[in-house]
Amino acid sequence: MLGATRKVFIPAEKEVNGFGIDADMTEARYQTRFADARSDCRYLADISPVYLSSRQAAERIRSYNPEAKIIATLREPVSRVISQYRHMKAKIDVSLGPELALDIDAYLRAGLAEIKSAQHQENSWYSASLNIAHSFYGSNLRRYYDLFPKDQIMVLIYEDLVRPRRFWAKGVWEQDLRKFLGIKVSQGYWDNRAKGFKTAVSDEVAGELKELFAAEVTATSDLVGRDLNRMWGY
Repeated sequence: MLGATRKVFIPAEKEVNGFGIDADMTEARYQTRFADARSDCRYLADISPVYLSSRQAAERIRSYNPEAKIIATLREPVSRVISQYRHMKAKIDVSLGPELALDIDAYLRAGLAEIKSAQHQENSWYSASLNIAHSFYGSNLRRYYDLFPKDQIMVLIYEDLVRPRRFWAKGVWEQDLRKFLGIKVSQGYWDNRAKGFKTAVSDEVAGELKELFAAEVTATSDLVGRDLNRMWGY
């Protein structure tokens, strides 16, 4: 959607994973990822979802560019966890993430146990506990709101894009991004490439996850000024 504007440069490998995520991504190497940007591009886009849940990325991004514009996309937390599991199980060799060999309920129970025992590690990339922690939206966003002016942060809701609840809500991403970035954005270019197999979590495990996420959803609602508890059923 953003790359189609010609005013935003997105590198071929859009998840650059700088700012302490990839230890080999030095600042010099990071900058080479954007070397092909046209001179008339207004923005260089680093689309690395892991920045949201990283404990260090927000501070490092501010040090690198205090005027950076932060865009976060949020999805109902349990659905996002399931979607990430599906994506990783389809794409990642289980030798890199042994937990991915488990069925979804066993995978999530392992992650819940790690979180409850405070054993989850931030850089255990394919673990269930880190997947779950990505959905701690309130805590994750708070780091950015504490470091950046509110007018430099935009939070988009996935459900607004894929199933707007009212006719007037269609195109809300397009409108909000135009206002936030000051460039013409067309929602018609949106393409959801996420693919994976169908799977469903048991009601019992889903209930445990919703209980874990409830306070985070409330905190997120307060930060972004929307009743996400109602939208997502919390």
